[in-house]
Amino acid sequence: MSLVNFRALNDLSYWHALAPDLTVGETAKPPTPQVDTDLQSIADDLRVHGYFRVAPVFHEAEMVPLRNALDALRAAQLPPVFIYVFDQPWALFRKLSPLIQYFLSEQFALLPNFWAWNIPLESGSRGWPPHQDCQAATRFSSGDDQVLMSLSLWIPLSDATIHNGCMSVLPRHLSDQVTREGTIPDQVMAQAVDLPASSGSVLGWTQDLYHWSNHVTDQAERPRMSLSLEFQNPAFAPLAEPLLDLSQTPSFTERLDLITRQIPKYAHMESLKYDTS
Repeated sequence: MSLVNFRALNDLSYWHALAPDLTVGETAKPPTPQVDTDLQSIADDLRVHGYFRVAPVFHEAEMVPLRNALDALRAAQLPPVFIYVFDQPWALFRKLSPLIQYFLSEQFALLPNFWAWNIPLESGSRGWPPHQDCQAATRFSSGDDQVLMSLSLWIPLSDATIHNGCMSVLPRHLSDQVTREGTIPDQVMAQAVDLPASSGSVLGWTQDLYHWSNHVTDQAERPRMSLSLEFQNPAFAPLAEPLLDLSQTPSFTERLDLITRQIPKYAHMESLKYDTS
């Protein structure tokens, strides 16, 4: 059990000292779009399989300070979701705006669901077990097209391998074999697809897709670190509130408030105790 005093976390100088290579509250520069691959081929993968994987689009120089910050958070006994105090995670996803707009409309919204992981390099450790990001229907047919209500994007900050907890997914055509209680039969689980991914690549999936983290094995060479955000087409009723504008990064105070609200969602994974006095 760790005891974290949130009062100290309201001091900007604390964060500057924790991760001196990152910034908090700097004016965002217009992002350079980072996805120059064929968006139609990505859309085909998403439509047929329910997920896609894009080769590295971010440079290692962008990943290193974030990995260092996640290690610093662990040393300070703070959960990795506090990485969203800093500007750089928001900037990464802003660079993916053309990809998000392609699926969710020009004025897509960011859901207030912020996820970050730094899986210990211990055999048997893992991220999350099989789950859906949204249990409601999140994709709809419109003639020959598919309209998405929401989309999850996942960025590995370090190489995600079959030994350190890479993602696995259940392809869409198998989803009807999952029980009503959400149990995946062994014979169906055997058909899951592992998605090893290099640092700086991008994975995405529809929010009704079953996915999970593999277990860490004794062959793992480095911890799996990753970030994930969720996005919504604003033409649909909000899946969660408040819906946010990714182009307008929340203020420092707003970030702390959003992160604090997010922490209970990790309760089934984390064994941390917080002092909010």
